[in-house]
Amino acid sequence: MLFTEKIRKSLFVVFSILTVLIAVYHFLAIFTRFDDSPVWRHSLFVGINLFCAYGFLKRPKYFVYFTAMLLVQQYYSHGIYLVRLWIDKNQLHWLSVFVLILLPIALICLIDDYKMKKAGNRFR
Repeated sequence: MLFTEKIRKSLFVVFSILTVLIAVYHFLAIFTRFDDSPVWRHSLFVGINLFCAYGFLKRPKYFVYFTAMLLVQQYYSHGIYLVRLWIDKNQLHWLSVFVLILLPIALICLIDDYKMKKAGNRFR
């Protein structure tokens, strides 16, 4: 597959830590106005990000599908924001760039991990 098991495990730990940091960002945004997003949205993403931290460490089968749906939502949300900010203010929103680059990498790692687990089960 794409990555060795050791590299995949290391990447999943990094992804888990990153999603905890993002959960902290959303938690702080509930009490401090970081952007125009409503409090309910930040509250929702605290839960989603903490679930993702768990998912990257344990990697249940359904987490690949959850991450794929999250990727679509994030590309819609961060992608639109990124384009609008660039058109309106000629600014780059680095947080959105970061999300839009790392989330597909995480999904690829999850798919790779899923395939490795599936291949391993065939030989048992």
